Amino acid sequence: MVVPSGRGGACMAASDTKQELLRHLDFITRRLDFSNLAPFTTADIASEVSISRNLASQYLNDIVREGTGIKINSRPVLFMHKRGVERHLQVVLDRKEYASIDELMLSVGIVRRKDFDGIIGCDLSLSTCIEQLKSALCYPPHGLPVLLIGEPGTGKGMLSRTMFEYGVGIGALPAKSRYVAVDCSRYGDDDARFRHDVLDVKSLAGHLINEVAGGIVYLAKFDQLSCSSRDRVLEGLCGALADDKLPGMQDIASTRIVLATSLPLDDPVTRQIIHRVPIVAAVPALRNRTVEERTDLVMHFLRLEGRRVAADVAISRGALRTLVEANFEDNVEGLRACVTNCCAGAYLNRQEEQLVIRSYNLPAAVLGSSAVEEDDDKLVSGDKRISSNSTSRAGRHFQAVLDAFRSYNEGRASFDEFFSSASASIREYQDYLNFESRAINPRLAAFEQVLAPIFEETSTFYGVEFSRKSCHALAQSICTQLWSDAGISRWRSENVREIKEMLLALMRHSHTVTVIVDQLTSEVSNALGVTLDALSQTLLFIDVKDTADATSVGRERVGIILAHGYSTATSIADAANRILHRRVFEAIDMAYDQQFSDVAGQLSRLLERFAHASTVTVLVDMGSLAEVDKAIHGISNGDLYVVNNVSTGLAIEIGSALISNDDLEETLNRSAKLLAPSYRVIRGARGRDVIAFCSENGSDAADRIRQLVASSLPDTADIRLVTTDFPDLVHKGDGAPIFGSYRVRAIMGTMDPGVSCVPFIGLEDILMNGSSEALDRVLAHTLGPSGIAQFHTDLLKNVTLRSVTESITILDTERLFSEAEKALSHLQDLLGKRIEQRKVIGIYVHLCGLIERLVTKNFIETHPHGDSFAEEHADYVLWFRESFHDLAQRYRVDIPVSEIAYVYDFMFGDQTPKVAADFLGMEGPDLIDE
Repeated sequence: MVVPSGRGGACMAASDTKQELLRHLDFITRRLDFSNLAPFTTADIASEVSISRNLASQYLNDIVREGTGIKINSRPVLFMHKRGVERHLQVVLDRKEYASIDELMLSVGIVRRKDFDGIIGCDLSLSTCIEQLKSALCYPPHGLPVLLIGEPGTGKGMLSRTMFEYGVGIGALPAKSRYVAVDCSRYGDDDARFRHDVLDVKSLAGHLINEVAGGIVYLAKFDQLSCSSRDRVLEGLCGALADDKLPGMQDIASTRIVLATSLPLDDPVTRQIIHRVPIVAAVPALRNRTVEERTDLVMHFLRLEGRRVAADVAISRGALRTLVEANFEDNVEGLRACVTNCCAGAYLNRQEEQLVIRSYNLPAAVLGSSAVEEDDDKLVSGDKRISSNSTSRAGRHFQAVLDAFRSYNEGRASFDEFFSSASASIREYQDYLNFESRAINPRLAAFEQVLAPIFEETSTFYGVEFSRKSCHALAQSICTQLWSDAGISRWRSENVREIKEMLLALMRHSHTVTVIVDQLTSEVSNALGVTLDALSQTLLFIDVKDTADATSVGRERVGIILAHGYSTATSIADAANRILHRRVFEAIDMAYDQQFSDVAGQLSRLLERFAHASTVTVLVDMGSLAEVDKAIHGISNGDLYVVNNVSTGLAIEIGSALISNDDLEETLNRSAKLLAPSYRVIRGARGRDVIAFCSENGSDAADRIRQLVASSLPDTADIRLVTTDFPDLVHKGDGAPIFGSYRVRAIMGTMDPGVSCVPFIGLEDILMNGSSEALDRVLAHTLGPSGIAQFHTDLLKNVTLRSVTESITILDTERLFSEAEKALSHLQDLLGKRIEQRKVIGIYVHLCGLIERLVTKNFIETHPHGDSFAEEHADYVLWFRESFHDLAQRYRVDIPVSEIAYVYDFMFGDQTPKVAADFLGMEGPDLIDE
């Protein structure tokens, strides 16, 4: 039988076409953008691969059936590479076909959220800030200007961009309007250029106020403008609000202006701006955001990196917890950079398509910020959505209350059982908010101040002694009602009928509590303009009933705690009452600057309420409160005990005696012995002497220098050599982490980080003299005279200029020395001075690291006086660039001013800034030899 010659070739061609189509599908999926899905249509794919639409459809459906692709049955139909989508979303897909993109997202637990709802923390620490931005945007007729205050890297720019997206989405901004960000630090004192680029209506190149067409102009680093430029903008804003526009500022009224500063609230410049901007929104620092938010941020950045490198990502529990607990100077941006850095380090060691971050991938500065725990080596996959946030915690506790009511409503539980279960769930939720959650709502404290006199008046009128805890709980309920996220809002809406039934059931069982709750609800409405919804009233009812049930009825022996502090007495009383499972103690909190006379009336009312009690014990903390009995003598009919130095332990001991009717004097005598202060000293790692090694060229260079010195020390030396982060020492000084872990006797390295509390030993001293007096003093107590002499011998052998430079650079040291010597000689000729030999050696070492940093794109970008250095030392910068021109050309690098400034510091760092600024006229053998 003869086989037609064309069949085999046709099959091969079909297979090649399908493979080419699959490669194209993988290519476009790697660049997936859900806002532009046109490349995934059959027609577009067919056009790109140059085949007919019918043939493309046939092959694409084959790819879906084979499990390497997925199909979205939308209009038009979309095809995507399955692994590509899984990598992009960091999920595992269990289906081949989906009705829509939304169904695809929901199937893997991803809720697509727009504008502000898509920001991590929108319902938590950022909720108040976002609410202010929405208000500013929607306020008639053209919104209000806003000042965003927050540390660098907290997300001020992101919030302003999202404000623009939100405004366009709801129609508050024109559809064709624009968002423009201006970095005010680029202008500084150049008022003319700022007016030309931003404000001048006659400038064709400028006047952004016109160009945004009613959109948003974001002025970042507004505080860095000159005073006159700031005033010009602020006057324009004030004129727009008063409908009195300045010349050249005619269109500012219809434009939303968002200003931003990283200065603190109490800075004079910030205060000046605040007085003229109606809405000031504080953006919290990363350290003040909740654990849930910080966890979500780490996982979000990790997924973004996985998407970038087309790999599945995972992170060990230990590394995740360390990143969550670490503090970053640049806040969210610092965390993002750290995650990127970790992923870059792990990328070369990835296995197949998985990128795994473990603790050893973390930077040294971050690694020590968290203690080791069990299961730290277990991996958390990037496709896991961390759901344990405060919103879900609230939902779980609220649902537990509702479930308890359902049991009661269906006859499976008594009212007392329902109420007990509901009360316990609410207490657990309040404990979480008070002790675990780190979310800071700036309005919570303000609400408490407003509610405090309402509760005090209600206490007096109804005879129910509310503590500060009740006031705090209601303030939290109001915040939850006003600023809950979509999940809690949806839960409220779905269960509103049952919540109202639950509230009615509670009210039927206690007319007195119902009257009190109605009174409090009315007062809250009058004071704050907030009408408590059914859930907030339910939470309030449970708290009021708990308090009313525990008030004076039947209590023959009562304890009262008075203590200074925001809620010290309340906290001690609450802890003791919970541990004792009975309300024994009432609490009176005092401000630190209050006298006893300020709370005498409150204490008198309590004593009158408990006049029937046979025993009243007043526990006080300190000072004049110990004489409280003199001020209230005769008010109580029973025995009155006044006990000093209150603590939780003492309250529990006395409370237990009050409950069991034990002899109180005997209990007090016993407690005085049991609870007497005791102490023990735990000597930590700070007792260990260390020499710290650092280098501006990085931790690896510092560690190699450490090894050179370590090879010269005998094993018996009772001192540790450790490496530390150079930028940490520069920015934090003796507040750097190493000072909290060790007793640092000296710092050794290639450049002085400027820590004044310990001596710095420069490598140039070792290279020049074979040792250093400062180093000898540090080692004297452990080596002795003979050991010091041997150390000098070994040091001369191990630490040479060649060994040091080879340890800090991977470049050819012979060539580098030759070039550096030539350049330095030319620089000395231009200066007309000869640099002393000790400085020359140090400069050689520094230049080796400098060139490597430039070659590897890891140079130092900033200098403490970077802004003024180029102007004040223009000749030095010019001569340095001329002297090092050939060296820079050879290695194809451009030496920035910041690095030139550090070389200058190295040469003249012993001088004061004033003398250094005038170095061309300096004389003296200690700096420069003629």
